[in-house]
Formats: sequence, structure tokens, C-alpha cells
Amino acid sequence: MKKIAFFILFFTIFLLTTKALADAKVMNPGLTYGQLVVLSSEDVMEKTPKFKSLYALSIPVFAELPMELAVVAGAITLKQQNLLSHVQIKSMARKTPNLDISDLENGINNPLFNGLSDGDWVRMELKTDGTIFLSASSEQEANEYARSKKVEKIDLQADMSETTIFRTSDIGWQNFDSVGSKAANYAELAKALNTPEKTIVREGFAIPFFYYQQFINDNPIIAETIQKSLRDPLMKKLSAVSYRENKLKIIQDLFYSEASKINPQLVDALLEKFNTVRDADSIAMRMKLRSSTNAEDLPNFNGAGLYSSESYKPVKKNKERSSQQKKEKIIEALKTVWASVWNLRAYEERMHFGIPHKDVKMGIQVNPSFSKEDVDGVIVTLNAANDPRAVGDGVYIEAQRGDNYSVANPISGIQPDRIFVAVDSENPLDKSSYNIVVLQHSNIANDNETILQDPNPELTMSTDEIKELTYQCLKAENHFRPLLGNNAPDFSLDLEFKVMKDFSGVRNIYLKQARPYIH
Repeated sequence: MKKIAFFILFFTIFLLTTKALADAKVMNPGLTYGQLVVLSSEDVMEKTPKFKSLYALSIPVFAELPMELAVVAGAITLKQQNLLSHVQIKSMARKTPNLDISDLENGINNPLFNGLSDGDWVRMELKTDGTIFLSASSEQEANEYARSKKVEKIDLQADMSETTIFRTSDIGWQNFDSVGSKAANYAELAKALNTPEKTIVREGFAIPFFYYQQFINDNPIIAETIQKSLRDPLMKKLSAVSYRENKLKIIQDLFYSEASKINPQLVDALLEKFNTVRDADSIAMRMKLRSSTNAEDLPNFNGAGLYSSESYKPVKKNKERSSQQKKEKIIEALKTVWASVWNLRAYEERMHFGIPHKDVKMGIQVNPSFSKEDVDGVIVTLNAANDPRAVGDGVYIEAQRGDNYSVANPISGIQPDRIFVAVDSENPLDKSSYNIVVLQHSNIANDNETILQDPNPELTMSTDEIKELTYQCLKAENHFRPLLGNNAPDFSLDLEFKVMKDFSGVRNIYLKQARPYIH
């Protein structure tokens, strides 16, 4: 009888574990060692000390999807991930395992964990066929594994001689070494797609690396503080996250200080250029200053979400500010973007990839701000859907209504449209061959705000808009492949897009960023 009872118990555990493995989703395969850190919804949303202490040997188990993912050994989420969510994009870029167990019952108490609990050291292996191995390990094994990992060297380039504040139309991808890849790729995207009849990429400006370095050189206390931090051995200790955060905050505070001066000729030149960008009523438009370092949007390192963007706001309460007030706003925006070189998240990511901090230079991409958009989304120019309904070559799109809910950083319970568009691999620019496959509907109402209990049956975009977006992005991929991908057959792009009404009320598709998709 005891043998029968033992067999029944063993078989029951086997069935439960098998179901657990079947319901868990391997988002990004790989092998890792680390310490389980179970984070509640409050830990994630409030960014408690437990959340902030995540580091390179942590394997967090998130009750909610984080808006930012620290450099960790791997990730497990109790909430559903999107394929283009921040956690997944970061996991792919870092080549760290990522597991979605949102469909499992009992979360951390599921048989998948085999009695493992918060604080335990584990070995986690996720395979491409969905096989999952999770077992007990030790801190020593985790450290030995971390030391054994080899990171591909990333060389940073920077031409510090260029002082021109460029218009987007005056540069292209080859200017990446003076303005950064984001600004250079944005300009190249405009060259590839804009026509006299249609604007897909809006005109803007690019501020070169020179002015970031000039700001540091003109403020010796900032330069000295940076040098001291880079020489500090504790800054390299993996677990010293709080120590690094405090040291980096000192650097950033110096950037923001009123005592830190910016070249007045730069501010005057930017004001003159920004004043030329006006809406249909001749009101100065809000501009977005976006980071464009030499350490992001690279073919082997995207650096997504590491650095800060800031808006220049020339109007307050429908009244245009004075020239002096505008200059103050320009200075605030410049300092915010430049200081983000020393964000903790950026510093940690560079440590993980072995990127020398002293070689990082900040350029800035400037473009008119998007406001009150109808649709916000991300598209990759390959079949990244990971869905049996998505068959063959094509593009994968995640799109959301309005600008209240992010696709890249989804809030729990918010679903975007997930769309696969199958294309003819022999003639990918033939719109007539495009076949739209809807994998998931958004659950946001047409007012762009209300969260619905059931999916919205109406897509965020029309059939014509989806096909036009697909066409423009594949056209961009063809243009960029010989420039950034060495004509590799598996080269693809990761692009951000908006759908927004123009001054006459007509909806248009705009692309705001293009970078190589790391997969």
C-alpha cells in the first residue's frame, strides 16, 4: 500500500510539474546562475530598497512588470509580457534568460520552483524548445559562472572636432561618430522615406558630441568628480549598487547645478533654430531632445531606455515665453540629457557589456514633440510573433491607442494590438501581397483612456494604415541593410512609430526611431 501511495504522490507531482512546464513561456532562452529575489507588486511599483538592490547576480521574480530592468542574471515574471516589452528587449540584448509564468497557478509556490524560495541561489536553464530547468545552486557557482562569461568587445567612436548644429536633412548615417547613432539613423531614415508628397520622418536637428565634452571641460569640478569615481575600486564591485547610485547622483547633481555653466553661444544658436519651428498658427513648437550617445543604437548594442530625453517648452498657458525664459528651458533640457550619461541604469549596463565609461559621449537628436497621438507603437521587420498563427516572412507590430499606455513598458492588465503582417519574401514592397493577421486586440477604448474588460474589437489602425506602415518599414530595412547590416540576410530593424492627425485633421504615420534589431 505504501508503494502504491508513493507512486500516486510521485505521479501527481509529475503531472503538476509537467503542466507547469507546459504553461510557462520561455521568452528568451539561455543558462544562468543567480539568487532568486521575489518582488511584490508594491516592491516594483514603489521601487522599494529590495527592488533597488537588484544586481548582476539577481534573478528577480516580478509580480508586476517593471518600467526599468536593472542588469540582472535572468528574469521571471508573474505577469504577461509582450514580445516587445522592456523586459524582453533587455533580456535579448543582454542574452539573459527570461521566463513568463503568468499562466501558472500559485506563482512562486508552483511546483516549477521545487520548494525554492526567496533568497535561494539557483541554476536556471531555458531552452528554445520550451524546456525549463530550475534547481538549487550556490553563491560560489554563481560568481564563478559570472566570471567565466565572455563579453564581445564594443569599441566606441567619437569625432570631437565637429561643432556644427546640423539640420536633419544635412546629415546621414555616416555622421554617427559625431552626433551619435540615434540622430544619424533618424536623419538617414528621413532620406530613405521622405518624399515631396509625404513626410514620414519630421525635420529636426542634431547636436554633436563636442558640446557635451565642452561642458565637462568648462566645469572642472565635474571632470574631477567623474575621474575620481572611475578610479574608485568599489564602483566595480557587482553588489555595491547603492554605493554606485550615491556616487553617480553626486555627478548628476553637479550637472544640474546653477554653478555649472553652458556655452552661451550654443544656447543662442539653438534658440535661433528652435524659433524657426512653428505650427500652423505660427506658435513655437515644443521640441524633444533625445539622447544620442556613441553607446546606443549600435548593430551589437542597442542601449534602449538607458538615457533620458527632455522637452523644450517654449509656450506656457498658450503664451509664448520670452527669449530669456526660452534660453533657461534650453539649458534645463541640455543638462538633463547630458547628465543621463551618469544614470545608474546606464552605468550598470555598460559594466555588463564592458563598455568604458570614460569613452561615452552624448550627442542629442532634436525633433518636434509628438502630442495627442492616436496610436503609439513598435514594429520589427521580421517575424518575431512567436505565435503559430504567424507563418512565414513578415513584420511584427505592437500598437496602442493614444499616449497614456506604453507598449515598451506595459502596465499590468493593459493589452496592445499585436499584429503580424505576412509579406512576399521575393517582393516585400508589394502591398497587394500583404496579409494581416490579428493576434491580439487592445483592451483600451476609443477614448484612448478607458480600460475595457473585453478586448476592443476595433483595431488601433485601419487596414490601409497597417499596410502603409509595413511598406515604409520594409523600405527602410532595404535602405539600411547595406549601411548597417553588411547585407546580412537576417538583418532587421526595430522602429518606433506614431499615428497622429496633422493640422488639417488627417491621420498620418510618422517614424521616430530606427535601430538594428538584436535577436
